[in-house]
Amino acid sequence: MVKILKLRNGIEIDEEKSLGKLKFLDKKSPSLVLGEDGEPTGEIKDRRYDILSKLQHDSFTVILPAETEEKAFPFNSTVKLINPVVENYAIPNGRYVDAGIRVTADDIILVNKVSSIKNATIPEKK
Repeated sequence: MVKILKLRNGIEIDEEKSLGKLKFLDKKSPSLVLGEDGEPTGEIKDRRYDILSKLQHDSFTVILPAETEEKAFPFNSTVKLINPVVENYAIPNGRYVDAGIRVTADDIILVNKVSSIKNATIPEKK
């Protein structure tokens, strides 16, 4: 029997060791809340951004809470994730399963801004 690993709270990662230098690629359309009729209500569910990991040699989407300010960073600017968490997911697809990871974070900031706030306290994940 196969044991299914359930990571209910995701995996907190060391961004520098796991992802290396991160580059901002693009802003995606935010996810919207759907009403009972299945139509978008106009309320933002979360914000999504494409990020390039130099260490992984691949890009991925980072999901931020809806409350975060919309980001409009220049293409290819170096960024840092605040409290990144990796979650696994699986979507049944007939006789197969599409599996992957989802990266969430509290915020994304420009690296040059990191030095100006290095004395500030970064909030811990609850």
